[in-house]
Amino acid sequence: MNTNLIHNILNAAIVLIPALEALNLAPLVGEQNALAIVAVLGLAKIAINLVRDGVSGLAKEQPPVK
Repeated sequence: MNTNLIHNILNAAIVLIPALEALNLAPLVGEQNALAIVAVLGLAKIAINLVRDGVSGLAKEQPPVK
C-alpha cells in the first residue's frame, strides 16, 4: 500500500465523518468525538508527509498529478 492510497482513504474519512454526523447517521460518535477524529486524521496526513518528504517537502511546489 502506498502513501497516496492512505492519503485518499484519510481524505474520504475526513469528509464522511462530519457528513454522517451532520445527517445524524452516526449518533454514537457525537460532535466532539467527530471533531477529534477529523483532527487526528489531519495530523496523520501531515505526519505521513513529514516522514515521506521531510519538513521542506511541506512547503515546496508540488509536481503536477499524472
